[in-house]
Amino acid sequence: MRKPVKYRIAFLIVAAACFYVGTLFLPETLPDITFSFESIWANAHWRNTLLVTLAYFVFLPVLYYFWIIQIGNQALWKLLLVLSLSSLVARYNYPEHLAYYFEFITYLKYPIIAVLMVIEILLLVTIVKALWGARKLSGDPRIHMLEQYEGDDVYEKGSKEAKKLELALMFAHEPASWYYAIPRFSRNHVPGLANLSLWSAQWWHVSLVCIALVIVTYASYLAIALWSETVAIVVATLVFYLIVMFIANYRVSKHYSVYLIKDKLMVNNSWWGMTVIPLSDIQQLETGSWTAASTKEHFHFGRGNANVKLTFVSEQTYYSGFATFVEQMDTLYLSVDEPSALLEICQPQQDTALSA
Repeated sequence: MRKPVKYRIAFLIVAAACFYVGTLFLPETLPDITFSFESIWANAHWRNTLLVTLAYFVFLPVLYYFWIIQIGNQALWKLLLVLSLSSLVARYNYPEHLAYYFEFITYLKYPIIAVLMVIEILLLVTIVKALWGARKLSGDPRIHMLEQYEGDDVYEKGSKEAKKLELALMFAHEPASWYYAIPRFSRNHVPGLANLSLWSAQWWHVSLVCIALVIVTYASYLAIALWSETVAIVVATLVFYLIVMFIANYRVSKHYSVYLIKDKLMVNNSWWGMTVIPLSDIQQLETGSWTAASTKEHFHFGRGNANVKLTFVSEQTYYSGFATFVEQMDTLYLSVDEPSALLEICQPQQDTALSA
């Protein structure tokens, strides 16, 4: 596992622990005191509240900056995500005397709901149009979105075109999930070259995930129904809706993890990560055996030892987490079932490069 991925997981664990422990330490009410550091520190309720506040609004943002933004080379504006989450938790967990100051979070829900409604309507129209157009597509709809933004500006970090592409790819995941989940839509898909060794390609994996989704859907409804049946139905529906994505994840992992479309090599690290590599950018392709330990700080797709190593002329872009994380790589290791198929495809490119 690469260092940025380890730190993302570690941050999620630390954040969840902070929010959980914070709710245990926060008092229900705060006594009236003279506001000074000595008096606040002397009172246990105020002291606990101060420590929780520092954890929510200082410790977690600083940790996010170093672990996610710096190590993962992400955009600075994403700090707003953890600050917004801390504000939301504070609004519902802080003593009423202080929770009042985070009321703006609840006021934001009305314009957010209005915006979401508009987005949902536009998304529904987009999905219908995209699915209708997907009847004749020969590959992932996200690739066709990439082709619309091809150009040097796309690869410049922070450029206007790069931001447009990331947003377009994020929304393209929705029609793409339906495209793969329904076999009829992907009937014109180009055949796969090889298959990555992935758990998500196994029938038992998708079966367990679907069962878990049904359980979580029912549990979420029961947990929220006492408060609001309408909200419970909406949340339960959204949770169950994920089944489309996980079915797409299974079919992509099983049939379309590695394939050639036009002059580009498409690699799907299950449904959650993708990279599109022009064949002309592949400097060298080697077959052999590389242990997971030797490739843990590199991009390694598939379980077990890698049997294919791709070295690139220039850095290639890897999109993960619905294109919310964008990373550059100069080397890629793959664990596939047919390494010879990749060698045959890339060998002409290597011969051309050597002769040049």
